Amino acid sequence: MGTDTKTMIRARTGEQFLEGLAKHGREVWINGEKVSNPLDHPLLAPTAKSLAGVFDLQHEYKEDMLVPSPDDGSLINVTHIIPRSREDLESRRRAIEKMAAYSAGMMGRTPDYLNVTLSCFAGRADVWGRRDNEQGARNLMNYYKYVRDHDLSLTHAIINPQVDRSKPEAEQGQGEVSLHKVGEMEDAIIVRGARMLATLAPFADELFIYPGSDLRTQDGRYAIAFAIPMGTPGLRFICRDSATKLRNSFDYPLSSRFDEMDTFVIFDDVEVPKDRVFLDGDPVGYSEVISDTGWRGHIMHQAFIRAFVKLNFAFGLGHELANTTGVVRFDHIQEKLGQIWNMIELTRSAIVAAEDGASEDDGGVWRIDERPFVSLRAEMPKWMGKVNELLQLIGGGGFMLTPSKADIDGPLKDDIAKYLQAANSGAEERIRLFRLAWDFVGSDLGSRGELYERFYLSDSWRMTTLAYNLADKSFASSLVKQFLQE
Repeated sequence: MGTDTKTMIRARTGEQFLEGLAKHGREVWINGEKVSNPLDHPLLAPTAKSLAGVFDLQHEYKEDMLVPSPDDGSLINVTHIIPRSREDLESRRRAIEKMAAYSAGMMGRTPDYLNVTLSCFAGRADVWGRRDNEQGARNLMNYYKYVRDHDLSLTHAIINPQVDRSKPEAEQGQGEVSLHKVGEMEDAIIVRGARMLATLAPFADELFIYPGSDLRTQDGRYAIAFAIPMGTPGLRFICRDSATKLRNSFDYPLSSRFDEMDTFVIFDDVEVPKDRVFLDGDPVGYSEVISDTGWRGHIMHQAFIRAFVKLNFAFGLGHELANTTGVVRFDHIQEKLGQIWNMIELTRSAIVAAEDGASEDDGGVWRIDERPFVSLRAEMPKWMGKVNELLQLIGGGGFMLTPSKADIDGPLKDDIAKYLQAANSGAEERIRLFRLAWDFVGSDLGSRGELYERFYLSDSWRMTTLAYNLADKSFASSLVKQFLQE
């Protein structure tokens, strides 16, 4: 796509993103300390700067990442568009892949994740407008255009807290824990409760609340969807332990820059302006906006493109580890590397199949063929844990042979150069590689990443059960029944 230098570019630069973080305060708590600007905290600033790099990518790769807005022709990130053709889906894939490659797939919630979600919802605003909710649908469309045109970074929180999973969400904690509406004013509703798990919250511009599970028909006060700025009064975010390592990029090449942070969100009688409310008191609509907008397919499109990149990174790590120490000549090592490659190829094939099987839905939006992704959604959580195991087996005890950069540059540098050399590299190159691989499989960030991959699209067993329930069994059954009718 050619770009006219005079065309307005609405896509933000990294500098503009950081200016936004500094301008709009928020109440983030980390290690008992209140933070309003993530750039002021040593454990948060590195990731903020890395995210700035993600925004800069869209200016570095304009041809692949920016497209004209359907409203005025200004240039916006392609992940903001409502896909109206298979080509739109393919363009989106190329942009998502570039953003994922920036962090080797380590950051699952770069802004494109929720860009895809919001554009999907906006494309089917008619679903939101059912049962006399036309105003909510208009609010959603206006919000979509606002986010698109200002290139905002969103976080979401769609799961109610884990209190007692044996009870309906609305009954947990005597009904006071899950996020719910408690009052209404002329121009706002008042909400109270908590949600999890707002990944990227310290670095987002806005919080998007939308359905994450079904509700009972009597639970109307919990059936709410809205979006508010991160600095809204009464909104608090509690961080988990940081995985950021305040060390150089040689010692921790991933942990020093890519901890996207996960937070628990508390709503202390938060006032939500009515023009930011998309759903209010409709449990049926709460379910339909997930089932009838094509959201699952679109968000899995983003998720598995990123997973494809991350699997490639893992394969590259395994290949380099094996070649560096010479173990690549062993059949059992090649078999382990082959397993990772198989995962890559099956993921690639699923993405291609999902795009190829896409079709236009009733709202004029091109909807991904979900079938390959339903299967992949059940298997990917297992694969990601298996990948870590395979890399550990390939690297073996070499993961423990990792002096720091200070050691390499210190009095023992000659000993390190002699005794820590590898078959196909010098000591420093070998140590750098193994430290990178350990940061992927064994550091705080690596462990968080494995847990994230296991559960962020729901747990594997539930998705495997869903795959069976959604499966078209007609052909399979017909093959059996032909032998039962003789």
